[in-house]
Formats: sequence, C-alpha cells, structure tokens
Amino acid sequence: MPIFNPNKLRRIGREVFERIGATPEEARIVADLLVSSNLAGHDSHGVVRIPQYVSGVQSGQIQLGTTVEIERETDATAVVNGHWGFGHVTATEAMHIAIQKAQKSAVGIVTVHQCNHIGRLGGYPVLAAAENMAGLMSNNGHGADLSMAPWGGLGRILPANCLAVAFPSDRDFPIALDLTAATAAGGKMRVALARGERVPKNWLIDAEGNPTTDPAAYVHGNAALTPFGDHKGYGLSFIFDILSGALSPAGCTRENSPVTGNALFVQAIRIDAFQPISDFKAEIGQFIDYVKSAKTAPGFDEILVPGERSYRTGCEREANGVPIEETTWEQICETAKKFDVEI
Repeated sequence: MPIFNPNKLRRIGREVFERIGATPEEARIVADLLVSSNLAGHDSHGVVRIPQYVSGVQSGQIQLGTTVEIERETDATAVVNGHWGFGHVTATEAMHIAIQKAQKSAVGIVTVHQCNHIGRLGGYPVLAAAENMAGLMSNNGHGADLSMAPWGGLGRILPANCLAVAFPSDRDFPIALDLTAATAAGGKMRVALARGERVPKNWLIDAEGNPTTDPAAYVHGNAALTPFGDHKGYGLSFIFDILSGALSPAGCTRENSPVTGNALFVQAIRIDAFQPISDFKAEIGQFIDYVKSAKTAPGFDEILVPGERSYRTGCEREANGVPIEETTWEQICETAKKFDVEI
C-alpha cells in the first residue's frame, strides 16, 4: 500500500476543490478535515471521499459559496440552515456558533438542517475541547441515508447515526469518543471492498437476515448494517435521530425522504461555569491514571482511554505518512488529472 505525506494530500484536496469552484476557505476546511480523518485512522472518511464530493458539486447536490444562516436563536440556542453547502464547512460553523453561545451562556446548542455529508463527526467536538469546553455532536441522514436494520427487523430502515464527544484533558490529547450506532460504519465496507477483504460476519445481514461477510453486498447490493450490541446500538440510533432530526426542520428518518445529507445536534459546554478548568483537567488526569492502573487482560499490553489510539495514529502518520489503498489513489489521481491538479 503506497504511503503519502499528509501535506501532499492536503494540497491535492485543496487544489481539486478550488478547481471545481470552491472558495479557498471551503477548500481548506474540507481538505484538512478529510486528511485529519486519515491521520486518526478513520480512512473510510478521509481522502477516499474526494471523488464523491467532486461528483456532489458537479451534480448540484453541494452548493458552492453558500453562507450558513441562523434561522432562529436565543442566547443559548440556534437553528442553522446550511443551504446545502459543503457539510464540513456547515458543521464547522455550527460548532463555532455553539462555542460562541457557550462563552456567553455557559451552554450552546445548535441544530442544523440542509447540510450535506460532514464526514467524521469526531473532527468537530475537538474544536470545543480546544477552547476548554466539552463538545458534542450527533447526526442523522436528514431523513434518508438508509443503511442499517433495526434490532429485530430486516432491511435498510435507519442511517448509521453517530455520536462524537470531546473533553479537554491534562494530556497531549483530548478525551474523545466517536462512534456509530452500527457495528461498523458503511464507509468501512467501501474500504474493505477496495482492499479486497471480507468483513466480520456480524457487520452485515442480507435481505433475509442472514449474516454476510461480502462488503460488495452492502456497497452494490441491499445488505444492511447491523446495530452494535443489538438493542443498545438500535436504541442509541433512535435517540440520535430524534436529537438531530426532530429538533431541526430536517425531521427524523422516514420512507422516501426527498433528500440525503446530515441533520445535526451540536452542543458546547463551558466547563469553567461548573468547575475551574484546572480542577477539571486534574480530575480527568487522575481518572485516566486510575483506569490505566488496572491489570491488563490477556492479549493486551496496556489500557488506552478514548481518543488515545487516534492521537497515537495521528502522530505516527503525520511523521511517517498516510497509507492509501491503490484503488483509492488511482481514483484520486483520475479526479485530480481532470482538473489539471499536479500529483
């Protein structure tokens, strides 16, 4: 598998998006967030998405040069319309709005509609953590993006709704959780297919409810993702759908929704409204030390805390390069050449 300098990937992403008409700021935000997903080890939401977003612009699904609009607000809340611009740009702005409101009101909550795919949710709550706040974000598929079966049911009925949370800590990385309510995200099926790999048998079920390990059955067929932990993942997906959909004009998941994108629930919490930030970070530090003091289970060398593995992966890939599947790189090169972007 070829290895690439992350700065090269950022440049290619920025230049491709600018060549299709994105503003320099739009191009920078999207490219940086895509590469940050690769750095964190979430390759399914990294530069593999460049051709997808180019197609979205060309089809008119992604509108360039749009401005995020606050349609309704209070001191602590806002309802935001992304006007179908780049989802990454809309989500970034929504988190900034939540942070600004939390600075004044201790808590800021924003819901978002008319927002395209935002990629990895974990890229946004860390913006709040960098401001010594807690950040939280959940999503649904803007009523559509059906990919997961409900617990006890068959077929693609729900999206693989997600939750991401981040807290500042006294370590070199924030405590950060980024999960999907599915056993594995749909993007991982595309990565497995690109690598010619099978997937674990509990990730997918076919139309009759039988497990399948063929990622093509999902990418090109009608196989459905399974909820993690059976009723637990299903229940969480239901809650994420309500937070993100029912609290915004996008609505909850339904049959024959006219559009696909992401509706969002975004929250920032100003920690020093509850505890001095130094005390909070010290408490997080002792909690980390306590958990890591446990005896390791067979097959484990150490105990990691949420966000630590992605941080380590990021350090390693920033220094030594990002691995990209050959088929993915070929698709990126093909896209770049169409717009005379140097590879």
